Amino acid sequence: MAATDVIVQLVVELMIILIGLVGNVFIVVVHVSEYRRTKALQPNELIVAILAFFNILIQINLLIWFVVYLLNFCIYFGDDLYKVTDFMSVFLSKSSYWFTAYLCFYYCVKIIKVNWSCFNSLKQKISSVVKTLITCTLLGTIALSAPVVYYVKLNTNLSSISEICKVYYIDAHNEVYAAFLSVLTSFLPLAVMFISSTGIVVFLCRHSRNMTKNVTPGGTHNDAHTAVAIMLTCLIVLYIACTVTVFAANLLVVTIESDVLVAISFTSSIYSAGSSVILIIGTVKLRKNWVKL
Repeated sequence: MAATDVIVQLVVELMIILIGLVGNVFIVVVHVSEYRRTKALQPNELIVAILAFFNILIQINLLIWFVVYLLNFCIYFGDDLYKVTDFMSVFLSKSSYWFTAYLCFYYCVKIIKVNWSCFNSLKQKISSVVKTLITCTLLGTIALSAPVVYYVKLNTNLSSISEICKVYYIDAHNEVYAAFLSVLTSFLPLAVMFISSTGIVVFLCRHSRNMTKNVTPGGTHNDAHTAVAIMLTCLIVLYIACTVTVFAANLLVVTIESDVLVAISFTSSIYSAGSSVILIIGTVKLRKNWVKL
């Protein structure tokens, strides 16, 4: 890889990471301040705070990986550093996908109004449900991410240092694992996001039609729900745009190429940075605090 290409990629990644760190650190600071003031966070605030914190860790992990990968520093650390960064990358990114799905699910439960006893019971217990989902997700993604370390091994038989540092996935019949990982941590979160957001949009459309028939103004309450629907839709679009490459690469992980690894890292970094921007713009409290800066 030419030196100019390495410099360009590093500069671009640093710019994305800087945007992501500023946005996500801001979100974490706002919610930590809120917790210190009220000694409590709403379930959606808890999800957003944890999502932002994980995004910060993702950006830091990606920065370390990019430096080692592009500058061929693996000769100093061996494959141990790759095992750590790749495990952290899978664990953090897959967890953040589920946290985004839970945010959609939470707003779906809070906004939609139906006369179902089970749904109303879920609405009343949503706080404890969210905490349980977060805990289970952390334990589950750790277990699902652990096998990654067994697929990382430097091939010292290659002729150049650059090849050694950039071709470090071994062929160990890991297609099944890659497909399994994609289904559980990429497609399922997307399904939850899509179903939850569709439910919100359908409910708002019906509610708006009923309000129009009754000639009653929507008010700020409906405007807030509409803003939430738009924010969630933007998150889903960003998620889809940034994970298409990851879906393809997970299924082709055996024959993975360096350019694909770089593309995956870029998309992960873009998602972490972009989600923070969407959350700040789409959340009233975050937007007001940002304007005060």
